[in-house]
Amino acid sequence: WSTLPPITAGALSTATLMYPVDLLRALKMSAAAEGKGGSTVTLIKNFYATHGLKGFATQGVVPEMVRATYMRVLKFFLFPITHQAMFNKPENKGSGLTKAIAAGVASLPEGFTIQPIEVSKIALQLDKEKKFNNQAGAVIRDILKTRGWTGLFIGYFGIQYRQTSWTAAYFASLQYFSEQSKAVLPADWKMTQNLAGGFAAGMFGAIFNTPGDVIRSSQQKAILAAEPIKHPFSVGLCASGVKDFFAMGSKIVAANGIGGLYMGFGFKAMHLGGSGALLAMLIPWFKGMMGVK
Repeated sequence: WSTLPPITAGALSTATLMYPVDLLRALKMSAAAEGKGGSTVTLIKNFYATHGLKGFATQGVVPEMVRATYMRVLKFFLFPITHQAMFNKPENKGSGLTKAIAAGVASLPEGFTIQPIEVSKIALQLDKEKKFNNQAGAVIRDILKTRGWTGLFIGYFGIQYRQTSWTAAYFASLQYFSEQSKAVLPADWKMTQNLAGGFAAGMFGAIFNTPGDVIRSSQQKAILAAEPIKHPFSVGLCASGVKDFFAMGSKIVAANGIGGLYMGFGFKAMHLGGSGALLAMLIPWFKGMMGVK
């Protein structure tokens, strides 16, 4: 439990610094099914016209701070515990495969629990009419009223795929990239070594999770823009969510080719690479500052 304070401090700092990049990522990815109408310049102009310059740092920022901080704390706290429980050895003695498996399992709770926050965040980031006045609570109340509690889990399959794929790839490759950065950079550049290794591992993870994020962003945008319908929970509803995920993926590929699944990859790579770098640097730094091993 002593690791929670430094992990939390590192996660909160990372979420704050990376929010503007995350916003641009969300705008670009949610427009993946729109072809030319979703160009980066057009998206930025439209967002600026609606929310002003301040919106790039504030629109949807509260749910993002809550989501990003919580999920990273959970991720970095549960991963070593899960690895020890599954393979009876600490993560620093594990292989790339054992780390990937343990990280994937450790990501399951975060994917499920951040889902309602994800829906409220993307609804605020795409709120051109300012219907919700940048209030996550207003989004959640509206969804519960018009779509029921299952409406909070729109696009869940894509969220879980995104969380699991990046977490597995990041932890599986972090040690390797860290060792490479130490071989290239001077020995006394410790923080820079951590930054470089974390950035490379974060970008590596982005290669795997970007298609899922593009699809779920477009899926959530399309559903939230449609006439609300209340769907009671059922196995069929879960199955249709998976089917609709792949249907949206097929639509994106048909409109833009395979490259359409990587729309916004530049922002995604900057976001996850930057997040991975900051986490790899800040968590050890906060641990040292707080006297935690």
